[in-house]
Amino acid sequence: MISNFERLAIPAVLVLALTAGGLVGQSTAPGSGSGQAPSDKKSGAPQIKATDSIVVGAHLTPEEQEDGKINDAYQPLYHLSRQTDCDQIVRLDQETIIPMAEASKFSVTRNKFLFLANRDIAGCELRAGKYQEAEQRYEKLFEYIPIWPGMDDSDYPQNYQAIGTARLMQGRAKDAEELLEKAIQIFDEQIQKALQSDSEFMRKEHSNNLKMSEAQTRRVLGAAYFRDGRQSDGMDMLERAYQEALQSNADSQTIMRIIETGHAAAEILGDSAVKEKWDQRSEAQKKRQP
Repeated sequence: MISNFERLAIPAVLVLALTAGGLVGQSTAPGSGSGQAPSDKKSGAPQIKATDSIVVGAHLTPEEQEDGKINDAYQPLYHLSRQTDCDQIVRLDQETIIPMAEASKFSVTRNKFLFLANRDIAGCELRAGKYQEAEQRYEKLFEYIPIWPGMDDSDYPQNYQAIGTARLMQGRAKDAEELLEKAIQIFDEQIQKALQSDSEFMRKEHSNNLKMSEAQTRRVLGAAYFRDGRQSDGMDMLERAYQEALQSNADSQTIMRIIETGHAAAEILGDSAVKEKWDQRSEAQKKRQP
């Protein structure tokens, strides 16, 4: 029998099932959080395609050629799902991508693919219930982030969120809170920077993506507060998560997960009025779904 507290915590693992560190765009692909190929996410080498001519390839720098070679090897990962294909994901990353990246002579290429591959594996470890292993691997990602994708990228706070989730799933709520609060602090800074940008894309689409990511982090933090006995703080955080998700035009799946966590929290409280509020939100969201 699953307890109410376990029901409250279980949805937190689904955050990483979608992202494993990446939240912008919420791609289910095991690669970049933006859902783009790694060579597209940052100003690195262009992806080399089989249809490109040898003449085009001849104009690439050695770094671009090596980046493209590893990127080609990484592409099959975009067709795999963490829900069913983790064995393949881990094998390809461990046997192919990591050795290729470690052998790279170029800092950006090396750090980029070590970041992506280790994040893939950490996500699979989390899904498999290997929470300590996942926590340690996510912590290792901080070695790569300053070089790629960079401290200004959303992957930076997402990694704090990932470690916080791994700790929460180990029952270490207080340890999780510190990192989840840190993630929210960084998201706030990135959101403000985006809103002040001269770019319309940054002010609108990008800021909304960051808010959606922050809303998901608030959901996990709300669950952590509950497991730490801070029910009032937990409900406040879940309410903020819900409102921020709506404001950011978050996808239906994200909103429903927040609602499910809020509903489980209300059951723990035994507050029928609060439970009814989340019930109504659930029904309204289901009607909005296509």
